[in-house]
Amino acid sequence: TKKIIEQKIMIFTSELFDKVITAVLCSFNPKTTNNEKQNALKFLDDLKENQPIICSTISFELIKQTNSQPILHHYSLNLLESIIKHKWNILKLDDRHLIKKQLFFIINSTYLNQIFMDPIHIRNSLAKCLVELIKRDCFEKVDTTLDELVNMLQGITQMQGLLIYFEITIAATSF
Repeated sequence: TKKIIEQKIMIFTSELFDKVITAVLCSFNPKTTNNEKQNALKFLDDLKENQPIICSTISFELIKQTNSQPILHHYSLNLLESIIKHKWNILKLDDRHLIKKQLFFIINSTYLNQIFMDPIHIRNSLAKCLVELIKRDCFEKVDTTLDELVNMLQGITQMQGLLIYFEITIAATSF
């Protein structure tokens, strides 16, 4: 049975986006107090649990911020992976398509590939998101993402990231 999320109507605003950035930076700042970190983490967890569509928008906006701190890119991809892993089955079909479209845009983006060429953890995180998407969506419908996946993996960077993730996954499950 599908779990229906009852949630307050929330829309993406620049104020919300700034509040998320502040909360992420606060939670990783060694100079903030434990109480401030707890409040920041509670805000981020509540948002992630109750607003998956808003969080996917926040995630994609954070990753597009090429001048932002690496921790924000890291957080955005972990957030996206979490949404795909834990909220995929309760999302509307249109929302799923939007997430797929945005993920493919990020992976295919030549500009972003140049920026993220060095940090392997970004490529690994993108590969994890793609693998989680494939596990939940690709095999539901035969024609969903297979052609898109083949076209996307023409670049060595994308292929390398995906193969590294598959290698890690296989190694972890063989023990």
